[in-house]
Amino acid sequence: MNRTRSQIIRFLLRNGPSTCGQIGTGLRASPSTIRRQLTLLGHAGLVQRSSNQFDASAEEVQRQVEALADSFSAQIMPTVGSSPMN
Repeated sequence: MNRTRSQIIRFLLRNGPSTCGQIGTGLRASPSTIRRQLTLLGHAGLVQRSSNQFDASAEEVQRQVEALADSFSAQIMPTVGSSPMN
């Protein structure tokens, strides 16, 4: 995840529902940058929009982090019953 998106998630988890302007002010980033990143986070299911405010769910963020970790584990760890490579 890019740095700005990570900062937005942390900001929302720390501060609760916030407007694009509040997030931009808090992160010292332009509204267009924040808006663009919020759109991407929304498509990923990490941020929800309600009227003019955005919010992040700690439970949803944790669920997606665990799913990502599981996908890495599945790729790195051999499956049970597989034979070792020689």
